[in-house]
Amino acid sequence: MKYITILHANLNYAYLPERRYEFVIRNSYELIFDTFREKLPKDKYVFEASGYTIEQMAIKTPDVLEKLKAAIKSGQCEFMGSPYAHPMLPNFPEEDGTWSIRFSNDAYKKYLGMVPKSFWNPECGWRSYVKNQVLNNGYKYLLQEFEQYSRSVDAAGQPLRPEIHAVEKIDNSKFYNFEFKYDLPGDERGIHFPFKNVEGLKGNPLRIYLRTDRIAVFGVRYFMSHPGHSLEKYLALIKKYSAQKPGEPEGAMLIYADDAEYVGTNAWYKLKYCNDPDQIFEKMPDAQEKLIALVNGVRKFGQMTTFEDACKNVPALEDKITFVDNMAWHGGQASNWSGTPMARLLRPWQDLVRAKLKKVESKLDPEIAKKVWFHLTNSYNSDGQWPPTTKASPHIIYPFNYKYNFENLLMAETLLGGVDRSKIDADPRQTMKEIFTMQQDLVLEKAEKLLKSGNAKQKKNAAYAKELIKRSRDVSSVPPGTKVLYPSEYEVRAEALIEARKLVGGIIVAGDK
Repeated sequence: MKYITILHANLNYAYLPERRYEFVIRNSYELIFDTFREKLPKDKYVFEASGYTIEQMAIKTPDVLEKLKAAIKSGQCEFMGSPYAHPMLPNFPEEDGTWSIRFSNDAYKKYLGMVPKSFWNPECGWRSYVKNQVLNNGYKYLLQEFEQYSRSVDAAGQPLRPEIHAVEKIDNSKFYNFEFKYDLPGDERGIHFPFKNVEGLKGNPLRIYLRTDRIAVFGVRYFMSHPGHSLEKYLALIKKYSAQKPGEPEGAMLIYADDAEYVGTNAWYKLKYCNDPDQIFEKMPDAQEKLIALVNGVRKFGQMTTFEDACKNVPALEDKITFVDNMAWHGGQASNWSGTPMARLLRPWQDLVRAKLKKVESKLDPEIAKKVWFHLTNSYNSDGQWPPTTKASPHIIYPFNYKYNFENLLMAETLLGGVDRSKIDADPRQTMKEIFTMQQDLVLEKAEKLLKSGNAKQKKNAAYAKELIKRSRDVSSVPPGTKVLYPSEYEVRAEALIEARKLVGGIIVAGDK
């Protein structure tokens, strides 16, 4: 068996402000490049990054970018591409996603001197045209997810994997779902071989390889030293799913296909698994040790390879493959990303800008039109609208990420000479209340408890926290009828809430944990 690691780098990460970019680049990306070059020189790996991420590396850490280029040139690292600003491709028109992928390819040519052949589809979001976006921009190999495939039906409505579909089909998923009711055997061919028979395509021009959360999520937790997720158990899991039937050709398997930031920092771990939004993107001092131990352990089972090698040289299955529209990874739906309060606030404005662009595009200077497309599609960045705010997970959207979307959209509108904002159906005041209120209430609840039973310092902090919450609830400076939410209006309230949250010692932000 051959093994593949894909390290997905995204500086457009939610809750990651620009002032922390260099920290993440050096403590995660550079650590990965250095570790493989110095400690694991015979082992191959895959590094994926958006055009935006590569551009920021060129600006902030050109020396680290040179290390990536050297790794690619040596053949040890396969570079994998993705859309420029990490949009959810299924949530916007096909043309828009094509532009975003094209902008990434331009960045790769400029900074890396190449265009990759393998493609990382953000969140594995699917709509039938995604395969066309990939192929039409020069890509040949696509990463998707086994759980999506095994829960999908074909154009005739027939399940591709009836035995799995019957017990794992998910309807109306509101967030992630990591439950696996089907006992997947270790010799599952769908995670060992690429697929070539993609529904809706003729001539087999695209190869699809599937990651599985059954393995990848364990990998994230291994790097985070999550209880019960030791190296020994990780290797045992990999060994279990490495089984092959007698007479089968050698396959390949993705053992890690997730955020690069989890190798070197704790990224979103504390938020996603421990409900703590204040302890994120911290340095993990044992990251290199864990990476070396993992690769050395896996080498006992077989060799490390690249995604391109697996797609090109491992025999492809004849089985038909497709995915139900609106699917995304982790048991979610693409529409989860378009249904957040901030996404619903931005979309009417985005649609107005897009409509005007399409109306006047033929009359614009081609370079101006291209710039409008660039900024408009950047405003689609998924993490600037994520995560969803629900009673189960009352998260807030981070101010810096929203600002990125807003400023790109404002630039697109400005280049077009403006749009009629009176047509926008949105209420910034209501959006802020929707995003903030649940956390504000949790902070106030904890503040009241501290005022009754805390020590002198805790009581003082609790009183200040209550005052900050009061200020963050006040939206009177946003005039009634305003159609767009300026970042400063959002940021001052978000920062007040964040500070209040810290003053009371943090809160549990997920009610179901």
